[in-house]
Amino acid sequence: MQLVQDYFCNMMIMLALLFIYYQHYKDENLVDTSSLKRKVTSGFFAGLAGSLLMIFGIEVGTNTIIDMRHVPFLLVTLYGGFLPGGVSLLVIQIVRFTFGVSVSSYASLVLIISLFIGYLLFRRWKVETKLKVFIMLIYSNIMFTLVTTIMIDIEPLFKINLLFWITSLVSGMMAIYTSEYLRRINHLFKQYQLSSTIDALTGLNNVRSFDEALNTAIQESNIKRKPLSFLIIDIDYFKHVNDTYGHTAGDAVLQQFGTTLRKSVRTEDIVSRNGGEEFTILLKNTLHQEELTIAEHVRSSIEEQPFKATHMETIHITASLGVATYPDTVTSSDELYSKADQALYTAKRKGRNRVCSTKELSELITK
Repeated sequence: MQLVQDYFCNMMIMLALLFIYYQHYKDENLVDTSSLKRKVTSGFFAGLAGSLLMIFGIEVGTNTIIDMRHVPFLLVTLYGGFLPGGVSLLVIQIVRFTFGVSVSSYASLVLIISLFIGYLLFRRWKVETKLKVFIMLIYSNIMFTLVTTIMIDIEPLFKINLLFWITSLVSGMMAIYTSEYLRRINHLFKQYQLSSTIDALTGLNNVRSFDEALNTAIQESNIKRKPLSFLIIDIDYFKHVNDTYGHTAGDAVLQQFGTTLRKSVRTEDIVSRNGGEEFTILLKNTLHQEELTIAEHVRSSIEEQPFKATHMETIHITASLGVATYPDTVTSSDELYSKADQALYTAKRKGRNRVCSTKELSELITK
C-alpha cells in the first residue's frame, strides 16, 4: 500500500510541475525551431523536475530510487529534440550521483542514456502524438525492467516492476494529455494576442496597435526631445479596383500593398493599416527632410510595383501621401495625425499620386 501511495505522490508532483512550466512559458511552446535559450532553459527545467521527483522518489533498496523522472525527460525530448533532452539528461544524472555513487546510480545512467536514444528515434515517427508517447512509455518500461533485473538486486522485483509499469503508463498518458491541452491553450492565447494587435489581411499593425504605438512614440519624443515623423497613405481610386475586379481581388491588392510598404521603409519604422485602403507609417527620430525622402521612395515604389489582381492580370495603382513632423512642421505632437491627414487631402485635391507635407500647407496659408 505504501508503494502505491508513493507512486501516486510522484505522479501528482509531476503534473503540478507541468502546470508551473506552461504557466511560465505560456507565450511560446517548445518546438524544434525554438531559440537556443528556450531549448536550454526547457531542458534545465525538465532536469530540475526529474531531480525533484527523485527527491520524493521511492527507496526500494540501498541507494536505489524509483520515480517518474523519465516523464518530463520524455516530454522535453519529444517537443524539443536533442538539445533540451541532453540538458535534461545531464541535470538529472548529476543530481542522481549526488545521492551516492553505486551500482544503482550507474544503472540509472545506463537507463537514461538508452531512453534518450530511443526517444530521439521514436519522436521521428509520423504518428499521432499520443500514440507516439504511449509507444515511448512502453519502451521506457521495458528498459526499466531490463536494467533493474540485470543490474540491481531489489525485492520484491515483480511487485515493483508491476507498479512502475502501471504508474508510468498512467502518469505518462496523463502528462501528455495535460501537456497537449496546455500547449493548445497557449497557442490559442498567442493567436488571440496577435489578432488583437495585427491586421488579419495584411499582417501589419491594426488600429489598436497603431494607437498604442503612436501614443508611446509621442511620449518618447516629448521626453527625449527627438523628432517624430508621420505618414498617412491612401490608395488612389481603390473603389475602382473593387468594382472592376471584385472584393477578393481588392483584398489581394491590399495584401501586396502592405508588403510593398513594409519593404519600402526601415526595419524600425512602424507600418499600420488603419482601415480600408488607409495606411500609416510612424518614423521615430526622423527629421522632416528625411521623411520627405522616405515618403517619395514609398510613393514611387507603389507606382512602379505591378499588383496581381487575378491569376491572369496585373494592374498598376498609385497612392497619395500626407506627411507631418514634430517639431519641424507641427508645434504639438498631438497634432501629428490631424495635420498629416490634412496634407493627405491636399495631395488628393492636387491630383493624387503625390506627397504633400504640412509645411506646404503652412506656406499656402501664409501666402
